[in-house]
Amino acid sequence: MYLQAENAVSSFFFYMWNAWSEEECKAVYGNMYPHFWEKWCVATDKGTFGAAERFYMELSEDSRRLLVERAISIYDGRRFRNRNRNSTSTTRNMSSTASQGHNRQQP
Repeated sequence: MYLQAENAVSSFFFYMWNAWSEEECKAVYGNMYPHFWEKWCVATDKGTFGAAERFYMELSEDSRRLLVERAISIYDGRRFRNRNRNSTSTTRNMSSTASQGHNRQQP
C-alpha cells in the first residue's frame, strides 16, 4: 500500500507542476471546469508556491479522486509522462522538444 500511495502523491505533484493547465482542467472536470479553474485561480492568488496543496484542500473527495486518477494515468509515479497517454499537450511538448534538438541521437 505504501508504494501505491507514494506513486499517487508523486504523480499528483508531477502532474500539477508540469501539466496542469486550463486544458487539463477541462479534461478532468468536463463541463464543470470553469468552477474548478476559478478555484485554481484563487489558490494561486498568494503565488504558485503551495497552490497545488491549497487547490486540493478545496476539493470534495470525488473531485480529488478525478484529479488524482488523471495524474496517475499520465505520470504513474514517475517524473516523465507515460508515452501511451498521448494527449494534445503531450504531443505539443514532444514536438517542441524535438524542434529544439533535444531528441538527437548520439553516435
